[in-house]
Amino acid sequence: MTFDRARTQTLSLPEYRSAVDRLMTLADFERSPRANEPPDFHLRRMELLLEAVANPHLATPTIHIAGSKGKGSTAAMIAAALGAHGLRVGLYTSPHLHYVRERIRVGGEPVSERCFAMLLSELWPHAAAVERRGDCGQVSVFEILTAMAFFHFRAINADFQVIEVGLGGRLDATNLVKPVVTVVTPVGLDHVAVLGDTVAQIACEKAGIIKPGVPVVMGPQPGAARRVIVETASRRGADLHDALAEISRCDTAPPRAPSATQSVTLAGSLGQYDLELPLLGPHQVDNARVAVSTLEVLHRTGVDIDPAAVALGMRSVEWPARVQVLSFDHPIIVVDGAHNADAASALVRTLRNLFPQRRRVILIFGGSGGHDFAATARQLASLDPILIATRSRHPKAVPAEKVARALIGDNVPIAAVTQNSKDALAAATAQAAPGDIIVATGSLFVAAEIIEEVQGILPEYYPTLKGGHASFSVGADAAAAASRPCSPASGGLRSP
Repeated sequence: MTFDRARTQTLSLPEYRSAVDRLMTLADFERSPRANEPPDFHLRRMELLLEAVANPHLATPTIHIAGSKGKGSTAAMIAAALGAHGLRVGLYTSPHLHYVRERIRVGGEPVSERCFAMLLSELWPHAAAVERRGDCGQVSVFEILTAMAFFHFRAINADFQVIEVGLGGRLDATNLVKPVVTVVTPVGLDHVAVLGDTVAQIACEKAGIIKPGVPVVMGPQPGAARRVIVETASRRGADLHDALAEISRCDTAPPRAPSATQSVTLAGSLGQYDLELPLLGPHQVDNARVAVSTLEVLHRTGVDIDPAAVALGMRSVEWPARVQVLSFDHPIIVVDGAHNADAASALVRTLRNLFPQRRRVILIFGGSGGHDFAATARQLASLDPILIATRSRHPKAVPAEKVARALIGDNVPIAAVTQNSKDALAAATAQAAPGDIIVATGSLFVAAEIIEEVQGILPEYYPTLKGGHASFSVGADAAAAASRPCSPASGGLRSP
């Protein structure tokens, strides 16, 4: 199979290019701790920035979601289900796959280039003023993006905002909201250098989003995390809802190739939910149970929730790079952003359900700094793969040679060591025989880059991290953005 990698060259709006350029001059802890070194995690900068624009985070009813895995998928499900009820729903997630504006969505659609630029322009003077104080450091990329999301959702009079925590929870920039419900998806070992090296320590950080008197929905948890969440909820007087206890799974039909959906019937206090999920794997069924539990908690607060509308919304949810099948033809290509051992284990189970007949796996694997990529790869070794080690263009990507050395210890045959995802895909395709499966994983960024190669997506590039200006590619919807007004009807910016 050959891939048509021709990109559609649509020029981005100049103001958007300038906005992204300006944004990337700030401290970006996701890519490199350039300022406030070591990373200066506290909420004072965020408090000051939000106060300067009249606290937009408090204007929109909030569902706040933390966890080590599944929080993005769960957030997308909740937002899609609420949208199917005719509600205007803002969704804020991280990181992005191809374009930074993916992080701020309304009705499932990323904010337009024009509105992104306007939002940054509105917030920029206030961020500069916070820095000029000289007592709390420089506003980071994540902090100003978070403020932009809050400001935008207030400006369009969103009915709800679904807010995904960036890192941890307790000191995350999103944790100034006053939510109507909080959600903690499964907790595991991740970001140990920042959050702690035990599940209990990490759970303490995640449980930091639990607010006094605010109901909390808990996804499936290991024992240590469960104890922390239960104790925190009790101490703060927050009603705890165990999603797997309250939302039962009546029937599940595991997906089989060439299906890209799975059917599941759930039952809760509002009745039966007949779901057709476009997200694959038993872990996504559990994420759906967490989402449904959250919606039923909202119903108890006075929000009208209809199981049929929930099913309609779930059917339309899009959340790429999570066990996403890019091709069922030769070669079969699956991408997944698994970056820790728990996520890799879930990927293995899903692949075995999806392709029950024994197939050879060609594994494109690249790791990211801050994650135990060796433990992730160890889980994937149970597939008996042929390995192609690579690295994404992300600045924190682990060198491909280091990935390969780690895998040698697990007796995984190494077919190639490549320096980029494009070469990795070419090497995997050359190795693939009919019926083989190419699986690209190890980080969300490797998965995203393989999607770009297969689907011909031209992403943004941010190569400059130490001074100067960022350089980036053209955007995908600039022509439409240029001709579309920034209005509430189009999901654009409006003054509050």
